[in-house]
Amino acid sequence: MPMPSPLHFLFLLLLLAPAPAASSSFSLDFFPAAAAQLALSGGANATAAAISMPFPGARVQYRAPIAAGLAFSTYFAFALPASAASSLAFFLTPSAAARREPPALAVAFSARHVRVLLAGRAACQAHYSPTRKAIHAWIDYNATLHLRLSAAGATNHPTLTPPLLSCPLDLSPVLRRGPVLAGFRTPSGNCTLFSWAFHAAPYRMHSQPLNPANLLTTPPPPEPDRVAGRRYSPWGAAVSLLFAAACGAMLTFFLLFLWYTVTARRPVTPVDPSDVAYQKIVLVGVKDDAATAADDGAANK
Repeated sequence: MPMPSPLHFLFLLLLLAPAPAASSSFSLDFFPAAAAQLALSGGANATAAAISMPFPGARVQYRAPIAAGLAFSTYFAFALPASAASSLAFFLTPSAAARREPPALAVAFSARHVRVLLAGRAACQAHYSPTRKAIHAWIDYNATLHLRLSAAGATNHPTLTPPLLSCPLDLSPVLRRGPVLAGFRTPSGNCTLFSWAFHAAPYRMHSQPLNPANLLTTPPPPEPDRVAGRRYSPWGAAVSLLFAAACGAMLTFFLLFLWYTVTARRPVTPVDPSDVAYQKIVLVGVKDDAATAADDGAANK
């Protein structure tokens, strides 16, 4: 019987190799280490603090499939040019779908509008004021898709706003099919992606928007208003020292009084009544030796 060749063993190992595990949550701020988790195509490139998408058709995709479950929440910060033709879309599609097919879910942003697309068809849209600052977006899905937008600096800590758009959707056929692919694409180019976080829940629940301060590795800057409002006052310092000294003196006096009370008390030994009874003994008819001898002498005479 002929022995199998090493090529056959290699082929079997490739067939039996496990598929990459699906992730359920991640957080990226696009430093060089985080960019390794992304698949960039269409001219997209990673810089020290962002992902640049300068050309039409640029695409950024999380490299591993995502186990989205029945509810998910994602947060990302991006910048668009002020032109009306600018566009950036977040997409979510089954991992087995062809790349040329329209994604199962897409949230497309332009300079003034945002649209929710299901398989390429518009489901709902909303209007927002254009801004030159970075746009922070929250997308939460729990049988209803909620979209929140906030304009702030790319590295500033954004403030959560009320939902700009709420759209009832049934994505369970897509999410139950298996792991999905998530990412961004731009048909216009000249877009920048600063950060991205994603969290999935295995079942429907009351979804809370993602807090970027807890997810992103870049800590938010300190709040300048509160720090600037604190002023040093010498009178306040003096009052604090006097109050601390008074509290210390009172504590010392109390401890000394307690110590004196305990040590000055003398122990008292209880005296029980004696059980021994003293009685007077009277001897009748008993004489000592001298008296006995005198009596004997008198008798002999």
